[in-house]
Amino acid sequence: MFFNKKTILIIILLFVISIAGCGSFPGCGTAEKKSDKNAQDKKEMPEEIMDMEASVLKIMHQADLIPLVELMSRQSGGEAGGQGSGEGGGQNSGGGGEQEAGGGGDQGQKQDVKLTFEKTILGEVLKREMEAEGSNNEEINKIPENTEEIWNNIKTTVIGLHDQWNKLEPTVMQENIPSDTVNSLEETLESLTLAITEHNYFNTLSFANELTGHLSKISAPFAQNAIPAINEQRYHVRNILLSAANNNYEEARGSLNYIKEHSRAVTSSLKEREKRSDSLNMCIDNLQGALDEQNLGLINIKAAIVIEELVKIKEELKNIAQG
Repeated sequence: MFFNKKTILIIILLFVISIAGCGSFPGCGTAEKKSDKNAQDKKEMPEEIMDMEASVLKIMHQADLIPLVELMSRQSGGEAGGQGSGEGGGQNSGGGGEQEAGGGGDQGQKQDVKLTFEKTILGEVLKREMEAEGSNNEEINKIPENTEEIWNNIKTTVIGLHDQWNKLEPTVMQENIPSDTVNSLEETLESLTLAITEHNYFNTLSFANELTGHLSKISAPFAQNAIPAINEQRYHVRNILLSAANNNYEEARGSLNYIKEHSRAVTSSLKEREKRSDSLNMCIDNLQGALDEQNLGLINIKAAIVIEELVKIKEELKNIAQG
């Protein structure tokens, strides 16, 4: 049997297709290519970012206890612990703890004092955040013996923070992150270290919280969801408490306005986004009411409820990402 040239060309073409597959032809294998590209574009959150976030929460939790421990030391007849607050550290910044932290004058019973919202600035908020991160109640509720123990723990943690950043920085520099954001993080880490060295508890709280805001920004390129936005919202909730404790209600309202303006961004990808958005907005409105009354205890409670709502949204986003 003889084949003409046209038939031979067709046979050759079919043979080439069978070897090369259809990938070289327009539209063929597009879904597979897109899937491969998405897999390549998807980046995992660096472990160092999560480690740094946990370390900063630990620093804030420890520093937040300093005025309470100082008061308990005075009431039990120990040293006044005057080095604990540092200069500028006591500007209305006890959340009312100076009046009620002593557990009714029960001297020497430091570990029996129950932490409640009026004894610290960030206590109730941090409690709910740390519970979500896996900390146990014993760790959260433990009250150190003295401020020296607290500062030693904080100094150990901040050394770890520097190590974590040194490991993370090369990865961050490979991403399209503005240099101003990276520089701000480094400057804040240095300011935090200085505040810790000076035993300035209020500045330690403030710079540690500011660091969480910068961490939320540098984590954005590694996230496929709104978790960085949620972490930024959490920073602003804490900033409301710190600003109110320092009698700076203008800054507190600025953070509240930011939370309100960006509330939908954190619920947009949820299954029941309208319901969850309404729930979050209701909590935010309640916080605004407490802020308008300038009632620190009430602000603390309402802020903790907002944090708890944000933590729930974060967990839901994690579950969605895992399939």
